[in-house]
Amino acid sequence: MSLDLHNLAWHRSAGKLIMQLNRPAFWSSLIRVLNEYVQIDNWVVVVFSDQQVQVICLPEVVDSEEIDAFIHRYIKGLYLLDPFYIANRENPQTGFFHLLDIAPEHFLTTEYYHQYFAQYITVDEAQYNVQLDADRTLCISLGSNVRFTQEQITILDIIKPWVTALMHQRMSFESEVEKNLSEPPAWSETIVQLGTQVTAREKDVLKLLLSGFSNKEIAGKLSLSAETIKVHRRNIYNKLNIKSQSELFARFFMPKQETHVLN
Repeated sequence: MSLDLHNLAWHRSAGKLIMQLNRPAFWSSLIRVLNEYVQIDNWVVVVFSDQQVQVICLPEVVDSEEIDAFIHRYIKGLYLLDPFYIANRENPQTGFFHLLDIAPEHFLTTEYYHQYFAQYITVDEAQYNVQLDADRTLCISLGSNVRFTQEQITILDIIKPWVTALMHQRMSFESEVEKNLSEPPAWSETIVQLGTQVTAREKDVLKLLLSGFSNKEIAGKLSLSAETIKVHRRNIYNKLNIKSQSELFARFFMPKQETHVLN
């Protein structure tokens, strides 16, 4: 369905969504409207902050394995490798974002992609963000089993002012958000346990490596040379006694019992 700003169907939908703002079904109603323009196979509404990801709303009907992976893996640490989370923490802002515009160069080769994204989000993802304050960003993630077309991305961007305004107004009715506190991510605990085994700079490089950034991209982010990043990478692998990114991923983002099985 193509979108014209004077399209009667869109105006009717927007009006109905406004009437749903104070009702529990608001988020699912918003998804149904967006699904008229793009294929949405999975979605979630969360709040990004420096310390955690808070869940605002999940689909009522969703595979239990998908929910388990989201709650026990993504929320408890994998979000640190999510391109959308990384991009938002680097530059928090309201807007519409597409995976292809923010994913690092080697995203498709990361363990995060193979063990989480490809299994539960599958092919493509887009996200609407609303900056709530200096630290918190409200996000609605739209996952699809097929690649969004350029026309669909354009449509989603055109209606961004409507969607982000509705999202912002909805937060007045999300009274449980402040109580939705999650446990510290396993990543943080493991980093603390490393103590002085790796330097602060090596920790920065380590996280970016796991996220799929190339040596050149990491060098740009940390204002270092690509050769220096290669040295840091080699030192990290030697200090942690690992030989691959999969081992690195297992060390920080897999339950200990799963790590033992791999070993």
